[in-house]
Amino acid sequence: MKWIGVGIILGLCLGFFGCEKDDRQKGQEQTILEQKPEILENLALQSSDGTILTINQIPPKEQSNFKNIEPKKENILKNLIITTDKENLKILVFFTTWCDPCKGILPHLENLKKQFGEQISFYGIPIDDLVGEVENFKGIMQIFNEENTTTIPMILDENRSKLFRALNGIEGVPLLVLYDEKGRYIIHYLGAIPEEMIEFDLSQNLAKIKAR
Repeated sequence: MKWIGVGIILGLCLGFFGCEKDDRQKGQEQTILEQKPEILENLALQSSDGTILTINQIPPKEQSNFKNIEPKKENILKNLIITTDKENLKILVFFTTWCDPCKGILPHLENLKKQFGEQISFYGIPIDDLVGEVENFKGIMQIFNEENTTTIPMILDENRSKLFRALNGIEGVPLLVLYDEKGRYIIHYLGAIPEEMIEFDLSQNLAKIKAR
């Protein structure tokens, strides 16, 4: 009788812990589903000059099931299609107001903006409030624009957060991303890139457009 009683108690304990484990697994699976990144579809961002940028995301490729192959982190910037009412080259400029290299690159972008005119559109995307707590974000941006005398249209739209989440954050700032006249990814630059390098890439891609 003694051993029968012990067996019953062990059986109840195993049954209890087995249910608890199943519940945890279900919770983990639910968390994974909730964390699955949203695919951007017709996401609208409005810039300070009134331009509407429409962003669509090409669905990411399925990762390999082979466990011995390390899956590479996908560059989601390449999967975005950025369109406006203009068929010209577009450069998205991700930055923060406290980043010195970001401030340093602005005069060079202004030079390129003057040089290429309507052939290229620049759009600044500040992310101060997306990487930390910021009070009066729009006030900070107004001061930033005045201090740096920039004419580059800024995107302060709340939908920036959806874009930032889709990108799973970014490697650093300043981050410049160039898209062609159809909105397709061309190249991106991270850090304080020489103006001449950007100018060369812009000229090359504009020449390709004219040759089509």
